[in-house]
Amino acid sequence: MIEVPRAAIISDKIAALKDVNDGKPLCSFFSFGTNDLTQMTMGISRDDSNGFIPQYMKLGIMEDDPFQTIDEEGVGYMVEHSAKLGKSVNPEMSLSVCGEHGGDPKSIHFFDSIGLHYVSCSPYRVPVARLSVAQARIKVRAKEVEAAKHTFNAAAELKRQSARIESGASSNIVVQ
Repeated sequence: MIEVPRAAIISDKIAALKDVNDGKPLCSFFSFGTNDLTQMTMGISRDDSNGFIPQYMKLGIMEDDPFQTIDEEGVGYMVEHSAKLGKSVNPEMSLSVCGEHGGDPKSIHFFDSIGLHYVSCSPYRVPVARLSVAQARIKVRAKEVEAAKHTFNAAAELKRQSARIESGASSNIVVQ
């Protein structure tokens, strides 16, 4: 469980730990406890935050309540950094998140974009989480299809140009 900033910072060392008897990795997954990680990274108690976060949001200091939607610049950076460090040591490592953020659509899209594999959330948030995961996957797939179309169109144009050159058609190419 990665719940404190120090664990996120030294995730490569945590992922590299091996059993002294058999040499196998002790860590096969990271689960990011984003509730505690948010409190410790931001230095804000969730219990006290209702007294000032709504005002911060009203004033534009915060866009979202960081206990509902992941703070991408701070806490999100810690999660992404930690995930990269862990994967650099153990590419097969599974990555997940648990906490309120695991059921928040905006947070789920962020977690998907940085390569997390699972989200865990309270039961009443499961339907929304499932829908958000599906939407995130569709968005990624649409980008892949668009990129494939671009590649296909470029290949087709290259084939047309080659056929034109082979047939002796005039070219815009100047040889000096």
